[in-house]
Amino acid sequence: MSRAMPFRSRAGSRTALSIAGISTAVLVTGCQVVDAERPVETPSVSAEDVTSVPTPSDLDVTPVIDVSPGGPQETDPVWQGLAQAVESGTDAYVHAWVHTYQEVPEDGEATLTPDTPDSVSITVDDASAITEGQSGFYLLDATVEVEQLGGSAFSLTVVDTETRSDLLPQGPDDEARCTADDANDRIQAASQVLADVIREDDAEQREQLRLQWGASPAVWWGIQRTGSALADTDGESAGDFLLEACEPYLSDEG
Repeated sequence: MSRAMPFRSRAGSRTALSIAGISTAVLVTGCQVVDAERPVETPSVSAEDVTSVPTPSDLDVTPVIDVSPGGPQETDPVWQGLAQAVESGTDAYVHAWVHTYQEVPEDGEATLTPDTPDSVSITVDDASAITEGQSGFYLLDATVEVEQLGGSAFSLTVVDTETRSDLLPQGPDDEARCTADDANDRIQAASQVLADVIREDDAEQREQLRLQWGASPAVWWGIQRTGSALADTDGESAGDFLLEACEPYLSDEG
């Protein structure tokens, strides 16, 4: 069977996540079987040091620090965090990435809605609190007052825009993740682990994954979307989310 040649990294000698690797490896997970009817196992990768981020005892806001995968509340930690802030009656510190191809204004009021059906809608009164990352990714970074307007709609009023670096996950960024020598195996393994986390509703393990991957928001978005697809289809389908996340760091040049 013919296979596409892998794309090469724009980062010189480092090996990028290959199109062939991400489009074939992730799709043969879950209950599918290959040679001699043996289940495909999660790739074996070396353990990573994950930096813990303790929550200060005097923190007086609800931290909402994650990447929204879109979709319903039960699978979106950003939606869950905003709802928690409303329930507790506190302001929220929001450091949240959203993937959307909707136009986002540079000033005035702006709304972020993930481009996934049944997603949360976040309207902020000051668009200067939003920064554009790689294509389709936007970061909302501000302490805000939170008002819930409906089941899936929130209105945020910016209190201040100071970044709380002490609360943020630490680790490699998107480029480093996508161009690592073991990128295919490591990202595939994380996606498969997250699929199990979703099936088992394992909040503790999900938090470890957030801390491990949260500093690379596009890749973490891709892992979440892929993990959800694998969980929803019992491993039959993964989508091309990881390819989209790493596309800026891949090249088809020889």
